[in-house]
Amino acid sequence: MLKFQETSKHVTVARFNSACSDAVIARRYTIQKKLGNGSFGSVYLVNDRKAKQGEELKVLKEISVGNLKPNETVEANLEAQLLSKLDHPAIVKFYASFVERDSFCIITEYCEGGDLDFKIQEYKDSGKMFTPSQVIDWFIQLLLGVNYMHERRILHRDLKAKNIFLKDNLLKIGDFGVSCLLMGSCDLATTFTGTPYYMSPEVLKHQGYNTKSDIWSLGCILYEMCCMNHAFTGQNFLSVVLKIVEGETPSLPDRYPSKLNAVLCSMLSKNPSLRPAAAEILKSPYIDEQLKKIQYKFKNVTVKDKALNWEKETVPIFGAV
Repeated sequence: MLKFQETSKHVTVARFNSACSDAVIARRYTIQKKLGNGSFGSVYLVNDRKAKQGEELKVLKEISVGNLKPNETVEANLEAQLLSKLDHPAIVKFYASFVERDSFCIITEYCEGGDLDFKIQEYKDSGKMFTPSQVIDWFIQLLLGVNYMHERRILHRDLKAKNIFLKDNLLKIGDFGVSCLLMGSCDLATTFTGTPYYMSPEVLKHQGYNTKSDIWSLGCILYEMCCMNHAFTGQNFLSVVLKIVEGETPSLPDRYPSKLNAVLCSMLSKNPSLRPAAAEILKSPYIDEQLKKIQYKFKNVTVKDKALNWEKETVPIFGAV
């Protein structure tokens, strides 16, 4: 049984459209608009009638139970259970889950900045790039989030720019739809899933998935934030696979510190056993130095917007190291 559960017989979310924008889901959520389609179903922006002032907007992920295979239903339930246990500023907050007739629904935090993939494309289209300091800030936030997950024996298994969201210019990891909670020791999870551009060599060779595979994906995201392109590209799936498995490790442009490039290269080692864990990267001299700079910067910022609430956000972020 899920930790948070509500049921209602009033409205079926599936096939919801703008004409029904005043309908109430589970006696408390009013759908504002459709945000898009996820891996299992539709995603909506909703207004939570019972939320505290300023926290009304949330995201509803609707998964059609009728269209799911038994193992996919398990994955949907797993996502809800995983998210209910995660509480970190760099991870999208989980609020509730419930069954609405033929749909399984998950309510999560709304990130008004959209996803990182969209932000990268937006900058790329306008000929802009992120500043090195912004990239390092965001990279450390993601490292802290991934480290928090791995400490709790949780694999994301689908880390990519589209699953990273922006809120108040902070990055948050979301969409744990195919995540895996490891019981006992961190044995390899052998399920083959994910996005080609972010897949590690061992996953492509069907050698299983562990925390080091998440590190590879995070390395690909770091490269993408720096260069506005995927770390490994090709004209088709096979050519991308060959570059990942056999190609040379890409390097960052000269405008980035050589120490950051060294971190990237270690994360993109073909041999997973040679890749550092998130905790090891955070403790490396260069990243530790950058982390201290970020802490200093956040402590000295003047908070004008209550929504940013840096003290509330950064205390748990830096307490995680």
